[in-house]
Amino acid sequence: MDIANSSQQPAELIEELLEIGKALSSVQDLDKLLNLILSKSREITCSDAESVYLLDKNGAIPCLLFKVAQNDSLSRISFKEFAVPITKKSLAGYVALTGKTLNIPNAHNIPSHLPYQLDRSFDRDFSYRTCSVLVLPMQNQEGEVIGVLQLINRKRKGEDRISLENAQDITVPYSHWQESIVRSLASQAAISLERNILQDSIENLFEGFVRASIQTIEARDPTTSGHSERVAALTVKFAQELNTISTGP
Repeated sequence: MDIANSSQQPAELIEELLEIGKALSSVQDLDKLLNLILSKSREITCSDAESVYLLDKNGAIPCLLFKVAQNDSLSRISFKEFAVPITKKSLAGYVALTGKTLNIPNAHNIPSHLPYQLDRSFDRDFSYRTCSVLVLPMQNQEGEVIGVLQLINRKRKGEDRISLENAQDITVPYSHWQESIVRSLASQAAISLERNILQDSIENLFEGFVRASIQTIEARDPTTSGHSERVAALTVKFAQELNTISTGP
């Protein structure tokens, strides 16, 4: 459904966004959360494709991680995670650095004086044509950019499939109304993502603390060294064996 072109009343649109927010807040798995963000954003804008980049500050030089993508017209292609340098030359990089939204009617016709241009390698490699593009920052409550949401090719009809021949005929620019709606969704998604990342960090920190405590305690007595690790391994093995039994009490 394309919310911007639907006959829904404002109250219904708000209610739908609230439902999306509830769905985002209930998902704990990062991959499921990212795919939910993509599917809902594409649904309300009638987009053919979309991708999510997350800001990664763990390395010596911060970068954008291309995490997940969806594409109706290229549904058989599997997308893999890769790192992208943060530079104003790319659409996602520009948005990540400036926090500004880009709403581009024709990505193959971006004025040359602008700092950013479309990377045409994807179109070239997969015989695709990127026309309309909407790129938005995903910002946390402090206004920091934690990711970038990129929507591609808003279609006149959701069931259309895009090719090199028909792309310009069946796609249209993103409206300001759609931009406003997706910006709201991006804000909700950013909060959910930050919560998810924070939860993972807490779990990893706690696991590291437990391991360090065990190693410290066991180091005091060589006779019990490795006891906790062995008990854990035996417990897991015991559970696995029990799971294979199909008869008896």
